[in-house]
Amino acid sequence: MNLDVFEGEYLSVMGPSGSGKSTLFNMIGALDEPSSGTVTIGGVSLTEQCSLQLAYFRDRHIGYIFQAFNLIPSMTALRNVMLPLMFSGLSTEDATKRAAEVLGSVGLDDRLHHVPDQLSGGQQQRVAIARALSMR
Repeated sequence: MNLDVFEGEYLSVMGPSGSGKSTLFNMIGALDEPSSGTVTIGGVSLTEQCSLQLAYFRDRHIGYIFQAFNLIPSMTALRNVMLPLMFSGLSTEDATKRAAEVLGSVGLDDRLHHVPDQLSGGQQQRVAIARALSMR
């Protein structure tokens, strides 16, 4: 498969169950490695990076919303969004401020201190979206 996506472009990937959509996104997200060929994003060949470099690349360049949300059950919505911000080096104060701001932008300012099992499925999805958007 050859696929070029340009900055500002919007695209949808559709296909029947089992056709490889999740595999494609896992490769684009530097979570899986292709069996052959390369994945290049912004001039960076992901297939030539070590796991530490891939983690750094994901942290700086990829906002991933997992199908199962992957929220940490014991952490509040605020903490779930703060976590990647703090891993990237933001102070607790700055991470708290940005996480609250992004959660507010997805309509969850009244749910900051709720853990995932206190949120509806749609609210959990919005926490996952806020986490992906938080790194800008």
